[in-house]
Amino acid sequence: MTTTQSTAAPSGTSSARTTTYGRQMSGVMLAAFALSVVHTVYAAVAGIEDPTFTVTTPLAWGFYAVAFAMSALARRPGRAAQATVLAFLASTLLIAVFYYPTTFGPEQQTVFGWFENDVYVGLLVVATYLGVQRWRGTVIRPS
Repeated sequence: MTTTQSTAAPSGTSSARTTTYGRQMSGVMLAAFALSVVHTVYAAVAGIEDPTFTVTTPLAWGFYAVAFAMSALARRPGRAAQATVLAFLASTLLIAVFYYPTTFGPEQQTVFGWFENDVYVGLLVVATYLGVQRWRGTVIRPS
């Protein structure tokens, strides 16, 4: 695969073969937030949830509503949509790196808790990378 700076797909490339960064970002974000929802439910069932972010708190519902809306917005081609999604991802990463560890006490440190945390943050980083490449106008063409 070669990477070139271009804003348009190469001529003669079928749209079925070309996957856009927006669609990839959306899928990665959906995977991250679905994993987070599963962990939130798991923490509630196991009785190890953070009392400020549970399946019954408006904060959790609000966050997931915005997160899934941002996943859908990632598919939009407009610059305002791209900037909004990138700002959301940046703020979510800041929370994941600097705030979440303060709430991740010994009782939450289960195998699934560590797995969810690491994979969730990794997926957010991948989505952010895809968003930055999209913002820059980079197109990856098959060789």
